[in-house]
Amino acid sequence: MQADDSIQSEQGLADDLKAQGVFIVEVIRDGKNGPEVLQRRVAPNLVVNTGKRQLWRQATGNNANDFDQMRIGTSGVSPNSGQTNVISPVTGTLNTVDSKTLLSGTRTFQWVISYPSGASTKSAANIREVVVLNQNTSPGGSALSRSTFTAVNKTTADKLRITYRARVT
Repeated sequence: MQADDSIQSEQGLADDLKAQGVFIVEVIRDGKNGPEVLQRRVAPNLVVNTGKRQLWRQATGNNANDFDQMRIGTSGVSPNSGQTNVISPVTGTLNTVDSKTLLSGTRTFQWVISYPSGASTKSAANIREVVVLNQNTSPGGSALSRSTFTAVNKTTADKLRITYRARVT
């Protein structure tokens, strides 16, 4: 047992605080009667160790960076607590989210990002991973959470919308 674990045990400080969330990944295309969802994945996430530390740093005023970036990748490697970024990034997808909102009357925070459709937009096959980050740096390394899901494909005709909802219980 490490010293920190011993102190936590003596003080009755169980690690019961849970931070969890879910990613909703949607591939959307303009259809005859408006936007149509072509592919939809709902995947739980893992709040990684760096994310937990950065949350405490933000709560105590020791970190000015908000979690306001997302990045997608193509690796299906299962999330683990030591990861700090996507494993196989899709070039050009580390972007600032479109919106961040504390959902009214809840303890749930929501981030939304859209990768648009149209000529000269991002096209990617086998998208299988996503992270929320607090720095727009490459390779990143400041993840709050990471998730993997069954692959989706985005063409220039498609919009990719990712919604992340997280809650601390």
